[in-house]
Amino acid sequence: MTAREGRDKVVQLVQDSVKQLDVTGWWARGTAYAAPCESDPNNASQYSYDYWAPQGSDHRGDAQKIAAYWESLGMSVYVTGEDTDWPVVYGSGGPVFRADFDTSAAERSYRLGATAPCSPGDNVDFIREDDAARGRGELLPGDDVMVPESEIGEKFDEHLRIAEEADKARGK
Repeated sequence: MTAREGRDKVVQLVQDSVKQLDVTGWWARGTAYAAPCESDPNNASQYSYDYWAPQGSDHRGDAQKIAAYWESLGMSVYVTGEDTDWPVVYGSGGPVFRADFDTSAAERSYRLGATAPCSPGDNVDFIREDDAARGRGELLPGDDVMVPESEIGEKFDEHLRIAEEADKARGK
């Protein structure tokens, strides 16, 4: 798999995974990004991509849906905290190297992310090429829901506001 194919796979997995949930407001905290490969940082790169959303109301059920979906893709799945209100789902294999779904991320958010397998090439070159493509006006996979860094605080404030409204509705 080339690095670009890996990028496309992680973006697609994240986008398809969140469609399994009845949760709205998903957004990307940046673009799909290349980083040095953990196992071969001098000669290979791997792309990662994350989505964020306000927490849903059924954390356990949402974790079960993601686990079942990833298993249907041939991924090996492991869930921690199944007996708590805040499970985390980990997956590996299938279309990506690894993925995770955190039901208790920062600012009362859900976070779902994936990392591609290692591919030959320098991550700095991939970043430069991606930036040049964006500079030419190209929309790369996953760019369509990216929130600029300057607006991230506002997004997390929105997550907290939604959570507080849900708490009030439940009488907490």
